Amino acid sequence: MEDTPRKEYDGATRRLLLAFDIGTTFSGISYSILYPGKVPEIRPVTRYPSQEKAGGDSKIPTVIYYDKDGKPVAIGAETLKEGIEVDAEEEGWEVARWFKLHLRPKTAVVPGEEPVPPLPFNKTVVEVFTDFVAYLNSCAKKYITETHGAALYNSLSNDIIYVLTHPNGWAGPQQAAMRRAATLGKLVPDTPEGSARVIFVTEGEASLHFCLAKGMHLAGAPEKEVEDGPPKKKVKLSKAAAAKAAKEEELKKAKEGNGILIVDAGGGTIDVTAYSQQPDGSYNEIAIPECYFQGSAYVTMRAKKWFTNLLKATRFEPDVDTLTQRFDRNTKHGFRKDDEPHHIQFASSREREPALRIRGGRLTMEGSDVASFFKPSIDCIVDAVKKQCASAHVPIRAVFLVGGFSASEWLFSQVQAQIEPLGITVSIPDSHMNKAVSSGAVSFYLDSLVSSRVSRTTYGVVMNTTYNSNKPEHVRRGHTVGVHRVTGKPTLFGQFDVILPKGVQVRATKEFSSDFSKSKSTRESLNRYSVMIHAYNGKSKGPYWVDDEPDMYSEVCRVEADTSKITASVKKNPQGEDIYTINFSVVLLFGLTEMKAQLSFKENGVEKRGPASVIFDDGDSTFA
Repeated sequence: MEDTPRKEYDGATRRLLLAFDIGTTFSGISYSILYPGKVPEIRPVTRYPSQEKAGGDSKIPTVIYYDKDGKPVAIGAETLKEGIEVDAEEEGWEVARWFKLHLRPKTAVVPGEEPVPPLPFNKTVVEVFTDFVAYLNSCAKKYITETHGAALYNSLSNDIIYVLTHPNGWAGPQQAAMRRAATLGKLVPDTPEGSARVIFVTEGEASLHFCLAKGMHLAGAPEKEVEDGPPKKKVKLSKAAAAKAAKEEELKKAKEGNGILIVDAGGGTIDVTAYSQQPDGSYNEIAIPECYFQGSAYVTMRAKKWFTNLLKATRFEPDVDTLTQRFDRNTKHGFRKDDEPHHIQFASSREREPALRIRGGRLTMEGSDVASFFKPSIDCIVDAVKKQCASAHVPIRAVFLVGGFSASEWLFSQVQAQIEPLGITVSIPDSHMNKAVSSGAVSFYLDSLVSSRVSRTTYGVVMNTTYNSNKPEHVRRGHTVGVHRVTGKPTLFGQFDVILPKGVQVRATKEFSSDFSKSKSTRESLNRYSVMIHAYNGKSKGPYWVDDEPDMYSEVCRVEADTSKITASVKKNPQGEDIYTINFSVVLLFGLTEMKAQLSFKENGVEKRGPASVIFDDGDSTFA
């Protein structure tokens, strides 16, 4: 770690920890074998089926070829075999590429953007994810078996902990879909215990852990000392006073001088997350993390659109896909200057069309055209940095670019040129960022260095409230008053009870609760309870009535719990019928990487806790 070595594993038994980074364009695996009493080591998987050089890379393409029956025939590095495009055309195979983007929230779709390639054979995104995570699991098994022995792997295989990474902009529905894929892919059994072995972390937070695990200094850019006027006379302090002053200076620096921004530039997304280091060595989020769909895949999409427009209605129109592929694999990565021409060989050397700048089967592009494909992504990063700096709780001193897209010299130089004049350093912290997220995900599980996170939105519940004719807001809604079918009291529906406001720094252990009182005519009908958690997405700092801004509210998840053990009180309603009432609280934890819930109630004056399930809609209608 940066200052403190990793702790020894304190578990009672040996376990295997696997982390899968399923990226838009490339994916990777890292792992750690946890031995009781020993300091865990993080290792990447560096050998995959069909890789040309063993140990040569720690990532594989996030690509699957399916045959006519919808069965996978090539995955990962297997899709790079020479001539596979010809095989696919002859055999009628279809390819799933950039399929991760199909899992993004509908709200993330930008009007007018290039469409994401469709999934083959009408497959759902969960089905494709299932095939890919199952493949990654088999790759991990093969590598660990060959490296550490079959006996060791077999002894650990029934209790593996999986950490799955995802972009900052993903939440419960995406996590639920990925967990379902892990279950369908036989990584874990479809039980509460199996589901608990699948853990999530954002790519931004995983990248932070990777940087820290590598011992990189992330305290921010040092401020220059400026002498103003004559030198100040030094005052000799007592030991106690000197120690106190040093402690105060340390706290001041921890609070004010070490804001950092992790920009994870990947294949599909640009994830930005701001942190500040605390005196105890942990890190706090200091602004709402953001996720933008402007990764390197979008540079390729813009290039394809350019090729399509150039070659439309010419004999070279069928070559657009070949040009796009060559651009994606070569031109994009090697682009450094916008004042030089760039060439893409795509056809026979006998092909020539001067009007299209095609000579010897080679298309010549102006560097300014290539730069234009990068520009929206570069502008996105620069604007995102400025936005985070404006909203962060402490000044941001440094930006660290990680992720595969950050390896682009053009991207880095352009971002650096626009950000450093603002007094913020921009750097790439490591030359081997292709394993940053998967290794960082292992570190996240082992080290847990983020102690608080900022709430992404305003959470609450929509509830009934007893009508009060003395309240003007009730009177305005008098035409909507109903009668509670159990209590017989006049009731208004649509009051929004805020549980957690947006933009609040929440510690991982901080609990938030909402109190409930439920009444029914029979005790049996109170045995289970379900409440819908809503999000308010508007600008009001105190949302109170849903009908004020009905379009600004959305359903987040449903919390369900067994309430049969809560003691009910019994009273008569106006009609003389028995009414059973239970009182309890739903306790929510928002400060973790995944929302958790519990049930709280009193029994003889003593608080009792029970389990509660957080259920998200992971159906395809949820995703873009």
